[in-house]
Amino acid sequence: MMDISTYVISFFIYSVLGYISEVIFCSVPKKRFVNRGFLYGPYCPIYGFGALVVTVLLTPFKAHWYLVFIFGLILTSAIEYVTSWLLEKLFHMKLWDYSNHRININGRVCGLNSFLFGLMGLFVMYVVDPFAQSIIARIPLYMRNFVTDVILIGLSIDATITVTKLKSFQKGLEDIKEKAELIRNLDSAELKKILSSELEKSRERRAEAFSHFLAANPSLSARSEEIAKELNDYRVYLERRALIKREYKKALKENRADFIEKRNK
Repeated sequence: MMDISTYVISFFIYSVLGYISEVIFCSVPKKRFVNRGFLYGPYCPIYGFGALVVTVLLTPFKAHWYLVFIFGLILTSAIEYVTSWLLEKLFHMKLWDYSNHRININGRVCGLNSFLFGLMGLFVMYVVDPFAQSIIARIPLYMRNFVTDVILIGLSIDATITVTKLKSFQKGLEDIKEKAELIRNLDSAELKKILSSELEKSRERRAEAFSHFLAANPSLSARSEEIAKELNDYRVYLERRALIKREYKKALKENRADFIEKRNK
């Protein structure tokens, strides 16, 4: 029987490996780094929790890989569904949406991901868990409680910051929507110009915090149609902003190279 510290450290290892898997899975098709994950740290707790559930509950079936696959698929899909539902209830947003997939349940889980989760359950049970336990076994007993405390404190701080930022993110979207609606209903061209400038400044102030959630959750959507529209508009704004920055840096680099070349002649 594992103690609490072993569970916590195992959970953390699974979360980090889950984050790495998500980053690779999303970055390779886009050919650029995509920082995935709900929290700011390099870990995905939903993977950690899912892997922990699989290893704890399905160990009695370890001799039968097909049962591990089937039950792993069911358990992890249930966790993803419940997590999506809870996040939507708390923040009125969906951090992922599989509605465009042929096989899905309310856009919260889809057939493809569930199948991949089943495969990951096998990988966790027969490869990752033995690896994780071998790492934990090397940690002296007197150090495990300290490592556990560090992990729990770190996750708690990260979760607090993330929830605070996400609440600010929601309020910011609502403020931007209200300003945009006000501008659309104005008659005065001069006043529209002034308020449009203020709207741009408001978007710029919130860009850093907003970009994390939009980049980490590309299928982020909102229950409110008005907020969803503003969310999409803001996504386009951030993409244009990032493109302008990349082009600006490229131009600076090219101009610097030309300057150095002329100077050395």
